[in-house]
This record gives sequence, structure tokens and C-alpha cells, in this order.
Amino acid sequence: MPSAEQEALLSQLQPGSRVTARVDWERRHRLMRFHTTTHLLCHLVPQLVNGCSITPDYARLDFNMTDPLDKEQLTAGIAALVAAGHAITVDSISDEELDANPALVKSMSVQPPRGTGRVRTIRIGDAIDFQPCGGTHVANTAEIGAVIVTKIEKKSATTRRVVLGFA
Repeated sequence: MPSAEQEALLSQLQPGSRVTARVDWERRHRLMRFHTTTHLLCHLVPQLVNGCSITPDYARLDFNMTDPLDKEQLTAGIAALVAAGHAITVDSISDEELDANPALVKSMSVQPPRGTGRVRTIRIGDAIDFQPCGGTHVANTAEIGAVIVTKIEKKSATTRRVVLGFA
């Protein structure tokens, strides 16, 4: 929430105004680490995602599934993928390529933006994850560091929530 002083400055902005922005690197890096970890989680739990939240302090993914999940097994799986140091590659595919491969979209409710003819993609390793994504990511899974599954919840008959935290 901007302060009164910041609000006053913002109200004076006009198109073409010069501004200086500063990125809170620590916060952004935490978001990048959690976001990339959610991709690893999609690999470990190959189910459609029906909810997501990423904050600097925790991340969660809601999976469309009925089977139980094991917290220790998922934490160990994440640790192994992090330790392997898989490269993260940003690229793009055409709208037509995405149409031909609808299973690349892991989210049930959010579709990738279209209209430019190209859709941004993220690839982790050779076969860990490949999907359209506009988020921020680390360059290599080793950069994620220690992340653990802090909680698994049954949110509904068809939703299992996995909550991630830094160890």
C-alpha cells in the first residue's frame, strides 16, 4: 500500500514521465524459487491444477484428485529434483503448437495468453516439466534451495492442497 507521499507523487505522473523503479530482489527471488518449485510439484503430482497461490513466505497448489498424497515423499522428490540442478529454459511455441498439444496446459481454470501468435513456455531439464507459463523462475533447480511440503490438505472430495515452505 503506497504511503500518502507516494500517492501524491503517483497522482502527478503523466504519460511519458520518467520514473525509477527498484526491485526488492530478496522478495522477488523467494517468489522465483517457490514458483519454480510449483513446476517440480506438477512433475511429482501429474494431475490438473485447480488453484494456486505463490507468496514470498509460502506457495500452494491445489490438485484435482482424490488420492491421498505423502508429505515426506513429496519433500524428498522436490529435494532430489533441486539437487540434480536441472536447467530452466524460457522459450515459446506457436498458438498452433499449443492447440495441437492441449495437455501442456496443467491449469484447469487459467489459459495462457494468446493473440501474439506465440506462447511463452518454461522447460525444466529434458523431461521434468514443459508448459506455458508467464511467471518468474530461477535459472537452475539448484538455485531453489531447501523447500519442504509443510502441509497437505483435503480441501474437497476432488481437491488435494499441497503447501510449500522454505526449510
